[in-house]
Parts: sequence; C-alpha cells; structure tokens
Amino acid sequence: MGYKGWTIKTFLLLHLLIFSVDPTKEEVDNNLIVKTIQTADGQTFACVSFKSQPSLRHPLLMNHTTQLMPPISFPHSTDDDEGSKFGISNVEMSEIECPPGTVPILTSYNGSMSTRSFDKIIYSENRNDNGNRQMAAVVTVPSTFYGLQTSISIWEPDLGTGRPPRFSGAIVVLKNGGSRVAVGWSSNTNVKPMVLRSQVDPHLYGDNLVHFEIAWVDNDKSCINLRCAGFVQMSKKAIPGIIIRPVSTVNGKQYIIRVKIIKFMGDWVLKVGEEIVGYWPSKLLTHMSEAADVISWMGVVEAAPGEPFPPMGSGQPADEGETKAAFFADAKVIDASGSFATPALKTINTVATEANCYEVGRPYTTDDGLQFYYGGAGCSPSQPIK
Repeated sequence: MGYKGWTIKTFLLLHLLIFSVDPTKEEVDNNLIVKTIQTADGQTFACVSFKSQPSLRHPLLMNHTTQLMPPISFPHSTDDDEGSKFGISNVEMSEIECPPGTVPILTSYNGSMSTRSFDKIIYSENRNDNGNRQMAAVVTVPSTFYGLQTSISIWEPDLGTGRPPRFSGAIVVLKNGGSRVAVGWSSNTNVKPMVLRSQVDPHLYGDNLVHFEIAWVDNDKSCINLRCAGFVQMSKKAIPGIIIRPVSTVNGKQYIIRVKIIKFMGDWVLKVGEEIVGYWPSKLLTHMSEAADVISWMGVVEAAPGEPFPPMGSGQPADEGETKAAFFADAKVIDASGSFATPALKTINTVATEANCYEVGRPYTTDDGLQFYYGGAGCSPSQPIK
C-alpha cells in the first residue's frame, strides 16, 4: 500500500518541497504601470502590459512569444473543471478590471518578505534546524510526470497570536532535481504595528485571510507569486496572492480550488477551475525542461521556535473525515503515456513529520481519482524534531 517507514533523509527531502519561499524581489517599474487598482479588501494591483511583466523581461525570454492563447485543448480528463462531483463548490476570486492588453500583479505585500523560505530549507538540508516547519503529505515514488490535477479544500484556520513566522496552508508540488513548481493556498497571522516596531520580519500579506499562492524554485533561485521573473501571468481573475473566499466550515459548506498543472507546448501551464492562470516557462526550470519525477500533495505549517504549531487544514484530525477534516480529492497525474491516471496506492507514500500534531488519513481511490484527508490542531511548543 506504500505506507512505509520513512528515514530522516526522506523527511529532509520532503522539506525541500515545502511551498513557502524567500523570493527574489523585483519591484514593478512605475513607468510600466498602466493603471493601479485597490480592491475593497485593501489589496493593490498594478496593471502592466502583458509583455512588460517580470518573466517576459527575463534575458532568456526576451524573444519569447506565447502560444498559449484560448482555446486550448489539454489532455482529456474524466472530470470537468467546474467542480468536484461530491457536492461542494469552487471558491471565488474577484476579477481585477485591468485595461485590455494588460495583466494585474499584486503589489501590496507586507514588508520584507524574508520569512518562509525554500532557500533556508535547501541550505539547511544537513542541519537539524527545520523543526519549525511541519507537513502532512502524500508523495509519489519517482516516475515520469507531465502534469496533475487535484481539488484542494479551502480553510481559514485560527493561527492564534504567536510571533511570526507563522502560517498554515495546503499545496501541490511537481519537482525534478533542483527544480519545482507549486500551487495552493496559505493563511498568515496578522502583523501588528508593535511587531513591526520590534523588527520581527513581517509576514507576506499581513492579514488572517486565505490567499491563492504559487511558487517555483530552480537550484539556488526561488520566487513566490509574481514577485520576479518565473511565471507568465495571463488571467485577470486567478491572480497569485489574491484573497480567495468563501472558505470551508466544520460541519458546514465545503469549498475547493481545483487546479491543473500541465506540460503543454513545452511549458508548465497552470489552470484553476476553468481559468488559465498562466505558465512557468521551461527555459527557467533547469531540471524540468522535459518532465517532473515526483508529485506531492501536502498540508504545511510553520511556527517560530518555541511557539506552538498552528492548526493545519481545518484544525481537525484526518479521521474526522467528511465535512470536518481538510482534504485533497480528484487527484490524478499525467503519466508517461500523456494521459490522466489515478496514482496506484502502491506508487505513493504518506508521511507526517510530527505525528503528535498532524496526521494523514489513509488514501483511497475512486473513479474521480486519489483522495485523502489530513490535518490536526497543532501542538506546543515548536521544537526541532530529533
């Protein structure tokens, strides 16, 4: 069934897959901004010419011409893009009304963004200082993958009042060697003015709301959302960093984001529901120019050393099941044949890096794909795992 014991080396390799990154930061050139829009939620977006966005100004993409214009025919899946088959609803993302020929880029980040880093984890691979980041994950054994689809339930866990860094989220990751791309959601603690005065690094968004989030890593380079060259934005609705709602409630309505990442015409295309978000150009991913070799679905959390771990997912353990626990559903991969397929149970492994705090329920398969519940209430204090 793939429920093997995992070594500390495997735990560390899983840590390399964590979604949160310490991004390269490139401010949007004011001269390129066509229009600035502030939403009712207080987020600010810069509308820039499609060709002026960071990725298309990268030296490797100076002569790049996108061929990803609708309509696009992706590999066939048995599932439609409008939602899961078990009575739940897609979340909503507000369309940002940028002028024709432009795309929106979130600019209202909170402070230095120096927390939650892929880089810190990569550089500390051989040191036992990653105990403040935990995950509950299902991971494929190495193979050849050209994409995936999954539904991710959306929650807004109460993260408490611990000092940053402090966040909770859920992500799906494709990787090969030192290259990886990821998509999901995150919730971060609100940063109070007194925290800023004490010179503690603020969190990414500075609120307690749930945000749509993407990231990529290529060897020693990394980026979150559209903060630097790496992802070509096409959508005016599914914008990396945007607030997403509604959220699921325990014993109440369940909401999801439904994502696909597909290798298409040489690049890694991201689709959320029926919306093509954009793509990661393969030229910027050294080890994923051809295919990915591992896919991971995971809940992730982080707490400052000595602080209690926050809730993961809904805050309920996996065995609470339907309407209570967080889940991944409808999970399929695009295998070497180029078709969507449900991962066989013998080709996946499960792991929770701190089983006293979080758990992964036993995965199972249906006609819709792989499903599993995960999560937990967290625990205290946050200390390195031996």
